[in-house]
Amino acid sequence: MRILIGAVALTLLSIAGCSTSPVSAENAASVPASRLFAFSEKNESQLVVTRDEGIVGSEIRFILHIDGMPAAEFHPGEVARFGLTPGRHVLGLSTWVMFGTSSVAESEIELKTGESVRRRISMSSGDFYLTPTAY
Repeated sequence: MRILIGAVALTLLSIAGCSTSPVSAENAASVPASRLFAFSEKNESQLVVTRDEGIVGSEIRFILHIDGMPAAEFHPGEVARFGLTPGRHVLGLSTWVMFGTSSVAESEIELKTGESVRRRISMSSGDFYLTPTAY
């Protein structure tokens, strides 16, 4: 029994220190329409958000907020495209797990007419990030 408990603890510790892996927007699965809440229409500019794939944090659902409104719920390895007007927008990211939600971490983007901006949702050592990406 001690060996089993030790093996489980070692596995959990090794997973806790791991990171997720980026996936390109072209290879990611689309967020289903049932989890797209706002900004799904085409507009003058586009925001492309991709959530990393991997087992780390796979039970966590990320909620992307745009200008204070929930826009989509992301599962691992998913992408969503949002039509936005040119100008400044506030992006927020929160988590949803079985026992509640986290506070919203926010950042700002500025879009030009016709521009497409990419962001990546990732996790590392238990923290989550919404960062620029080339993927």
